[in-house]
Amino acid sequence: MKIKKSLVLTAAATCLVGFTTPALVQAESIDSKIANEEQKIKDLSDKKASTDSSLADLEAKIADLTAETDSLLNEKLSLEKEVNQLTKDINELEKTIEKRNKKIEEQARSTQINQEKQDIVNVLLDSESFSDAIGRTVAYTKLVSANNDIMEAQKEDQEKLTNKKTDVETKVKEVTQKAADLKVKQTELENSKAEQVKLANEILKNLDDAKNKKSEYVAQKEEAKRIAAEQARIAKEVAEKEKAAKKAAEQAQKVAEEKLESEKPVSLSKETGDKGASDNSQTSSETSYASGFQRPLSSFTITSPFGGRADPTGSAGTFHDGLDMAAPGGTPIMASRAGTVVESSFHPSAGNHVIIQHDNGYYTYYMHMRKPGVASGKSVSAGEVIGLVGTTGNSTGDHLHFGVATGIWSGFMNPAPFIGL
Repeated sequence: MKIKKSLVLTAAATCLVGFTTPALVQAESIDSKIANEEQKIKDLSDKKASTDSSLADLEAKIADLTAETDSLLNEKLSLEKEVNQLTKDINELEKTIEKRNKKIEEQARSTQINQEKQDIVNVLLDSESFSDAIGRTVAYTKLVSANNDIMEAQKEDQEKLTNKKTDVETKVKEVTQKAADLKVKQTELENSKAEQVKLANEILKNLDDAKNKKSEYVAQKEEAKRIAAEQARIAKEVAEKEKAAKKAAEQAQKVAEEKLESEKPVSLSKETGDKGASDNSQTSSETSYASGFQRPLSSFTITSPFGGRADPTGSAGTFHDGLDMAAPGGTPIMASRAGTVVESSFHPSAGNHVIIQHDNGYYTYYMHMRKPGVASGKSVSAGEVIGLVGTTGNSTGDHLHFGVATGIWSGFMNPAPFIGL
């Protein structure tokens, strides 16, 4: 299991990416959403233009109908005035005719009473002279003819007035009906206009919604770009730190191995065979090797040595900075050397773990414990139980990740030579 101080930043970056869609993929998805909203905006804009055109056409038709209706109403008003005037004229004519009729009746009665005196023979006999007789005859004839003409004129005037009144009344009815028809049509157009206005308002609302969504997606895209840039910066920073830490670890490892090699007795040999043997099961007592360290487990199997390896979980990296010692869950874990516990806590990757600082400047690491058995600040002796084997944190099974380093989460080196492997 690979744990370095620099990897804390990596873990933070990984968690950040885990809670959000990868920035570049998210930006591509947002581009698709923006394109969809732009298409909606175009379609809605076209509908709005069509609706505006329809509204303008309806308003023009309504204006024409209103003008036509007003003209008909004015015409109707004028005809009604004409009917009223004709009615008055007819009434006056009827009064005049009535007077004339009375006069004619009086003349008729007078003529009837004096019929004998009014005939032409009597007129001639009563005349003083022939010329007087001729004058009386002509006057009588004119009187009768005049009365007949008056009667005919009265009949013609009355008939003309009656016909004109009938015509005007007919026109009034026609204009009234036409105005009513136009009013119905105007009402229908007003209703159509109301529907178009309602549709236009809905289109405007949808258009505003689409524009607002597009703005939101554009803002999200910018944020995704910012996150992508930040993640790239963090990844670059982490890579540089990992590279520097790896180089420092390799250098420290080289120095430590050279030091151990110089201090190692000639007679010292490995008890369980060479590193990398097919059977790497190990059994250990509390033997302390030339380095002054002892094995943290009484029995174990090396499942992953120190150094480069394929990443087993997808988030542990390709360099392993300790030894993975497989053992049954609950197996006691012992301090490899006396020292002071400087850290006893939980880490998302290391799980429950303990770090011990030793008098010779080294630190030992014990990770993936079921639970820590000592508290931070406590002094422990070599071989003292400090916890139990578990599989907490980034782990694929019960095991102990044992590490040796020159600092807190830095300067990791191969633990194998320290414990005689």
